[in-house]
Amino acid sequence: MTGWSTEAFYHTVLDVSDLDASIAFYSKLGFKVLDDRRDAKWPDFVAKNFGMERAQGRGTLMCVSDEPGATMLDLIEWVEPKKAFPPVRAGRTRDVPRIVALRVKNVAAAYEDLKRDGIQFTNELTGPFEDLGVVGVACCRDPDGTIVELIELAPGLRHSQPNKLAK
Repeated sequence: MTGWSTEAFYHTVLDVSDLDASIAFYSKLGFKVLDDRRDAKWPDFVAKNFGMERAQGRGTLMCVSDEPGATMLDLIEWVEPKKAFPPVRAGRTRDVPRIVALRVKNVAAAYEDLKRDGIQFTNELTGPFEDLGVVGVACCRDPDGTIVELIELAPGLRHSQPNKLAK
């Protein structure tokens, strides 16, 4: 590379079927509305950038903190074209899910609070998995079925250590 580099993820776009329900869900996970774009009119170049004929949506940019590099979620309910969503299935499936993983502090407390708040989890809180460097992990589904993984890692780790299991 000459003269440029990737710095970080800017934001992650999640397509949603009901923007208000998704805002409520992600707010429970600690996200705050940074920029409400529900009534914004997107310029034509947005469609061109995304390789689409038309692109209009209701959106909200959410973040986990006020820090400049904090994780941001861009929730978009597509208006034009309207996006179809498969029905959300409870229980086990053979389908490969969409997954968003969030690193959390005190996953056990998060699990208990969210469960009390009505969030449905795919299974009980699991862990610790010391060989992996995982303190605990719990997964739930957002209103459109995206799996949201809440994971706490051992202090000092940047990521889990699955390669240690292969040896």
